[in-house]
Amino acid sequence: MSNTPFINIHIDDEALEQQILKQIKEKMQEIGHDKIFYSLDELIEVTSFSKGHIMNTFFNDPRFKQIRRKIGRKWVFPVKETNEFLKQWILEQPNG
Repeated sequence: MSNTPFINIHIDDEALEQQILKQIKEKMQEIGHDKIFYSLDELIEVTSFSKGHIMNTFFNDPRFKQIRRKIGRKWVFPVKETNEFLKQWILEQPNG
């Protein structure tokens, strides 16, 4: 038998990153530019992350803490600042 692998998978990290950024941009456009705030449910939809993943990754990032606001029992996130943060945050994540 040959030592050549039957399947060889190669992931282009740069292409993957660009695809993620493209999908974030498309989702933000779907939600609309007229919105002032995202709700937590909309943030989940925009990022395609679960609530738990958001809470465990960037929710407590000091930069995001400056953006988010709790109004009564509801979290709200200014759209423009949140989008800018998310674009920077995803670029900082390790590939692979």
